[in-house]
Parts: sequence; structure tokens; C-alpha cells
Amino acid sequence: MPSNTIFIESRQDKTQLEIFVSSMHTKDEQQEAPGVIIAHPYGPLGGNMNNNVVIAIQHYFKSKEYVTICMNFRGCGKSKGRTSWTGMPEREDYMSVVDYALDESTLRSYPRINKMIFCI
Repeated sequence: MPSNTIFIESRQDKTQLEIFVSSMHTKDEQQEAPGVIIAHPYGPLGGNMNNNVVIAIQHYFKSKEYVTICMNFRGCGKSKGRTSWTGMPEREDYMSVVDYALDESTLRSYPRINKMIFCI
């Protein structure tokens, strides 16, 4: 059951983003699996990937053998930067995580994601 905290760069402005990737299986055990990316509630009001709803969703999908990816938007948790007023940089942060999850060269020890659910 591999689980890792990873830092990636936002495609918007290279802001460092914290993500947590987890799966029930390694790539050796299972070549493909569905994936889910879980975002958290608004950061300035206390939202982050350690939110109880985010954790409950992550546990549910992991039990269904999904590759789960929880993320901290800019300014939350150990992600760098500041939360914006417009949400546009955060949208790019989310898309950066999508790009990362679907790039077969990045999550080498996890099953390849063959379909994706977005929890925003």
C-alpha cells in the first residue's frame, strides 16, 4: 500500500504544491486502476487536505482500489504561495495535479490511471 507526499509545480507560475498519493496496490500488483483527485474547502477558512470530509472521501475511494490524490491548493498546508481572490490560480493548480496524475512517467510505483474522477 504505497502512500507518498509529493511536491509538484503549478503550471501557472511554478508555485510548489503539496499532494498526497495513495493506492491499495503497487504497479507490480495491478497495472491499471481508476484515479480520483480530491480538493479541499476554501483555504483561508481552514480548508486543507487534512479536512475530515477530504479524508473520508480518500478512504472510501482507496478501499475501492482507486489511486487517490489529495492536494493542498496554494497557501494551504505545505504548499507555497497565497490563496487568490479569483480562484484562477487555484484552477491551474488543480489542472497541474491532473497533468501530473495522467503523466505515466511521474507515478511509476502506482498503477496507471485509466479513468479519473474529480472531487472539487
